[in-house]
Amino acid sequence: MENIITVKELAKACAAQVKAGNGDKKILLSDDDEGNGYHQLFFLFTPAKECLGGEYPPNAPVDANKNPDKYIILG
Repeated sequence: MENIITVKELAKACAAQVKAGNGDKKILLSDDDEGNGYHQLFFLFTPAKECLGGEYPPNAPVDANKNPDKYIILG
């Protein structure tokens, strides 16, 4: 799936959901790009360079591990 959402797109979608009355609802995130399962959102934003890279990088897209300054982690 190549529909990678930016922080600006997420902010716009969040503002629309608040306006629609969904501001107090809890958030579920898909477990994969096909929506085969869901989990709760536990953390707000964290700079990717704090979590990615190193000798044993976590499971993440190759580009994110190579270029963590281009990403931010939400979850």
